Amino acid sequence: MHKREQPAKAIAALSIVVLVICLGCGGSTVIWSAESRSPGEWIAIARTVQYGGFGNNSVETTVRLKRVNGSGSPERVLAFDEAGPDIDLTMRWESPTHLVVSYKSDRATLYYWVALTYGVTVSVENVSPNSQRGHQPATNP
Repeated sequence: MHKREQPAKAIAALSIVVLVICLGCGGSTVIWSAESRSPGEWIAIARTVQYGGFGNNSVETTVRLKRVNGSGSPERVLAFDEAGPDIDLTMRWESPTHLVVSYKSDRATLYYWVALTYGVTVSVENVSPNSQRGHQPATNP
């Protein structure tokens, strides 16, 4: 009878390990969001997401563009790594087709930037007084 108990114990132990791993994978939580509507046909949507789990705790802030009429999927135009709500991200439209995104951070990394999409120019400004990695605004073509 002892040999029959070993596979059952192994299966029970393996089940517990799988359960612990699945519970530890966390997922994601939106911790901040904002919208800015252009005087034209666009809405800029910013959101900060915190990811959790074993070895992948991170915070990401993205900006997406979406048409006001809802057609098409929102397109990601900016992404910052390790950028929580403390980066003080703001969005303003200088014209119906020129979005300016400003942020304050020495720690956040801008790792994705689409400067022109669907006729919309996206400019980025790091306005942190300590920033040595400021980004020059994109120019209108």
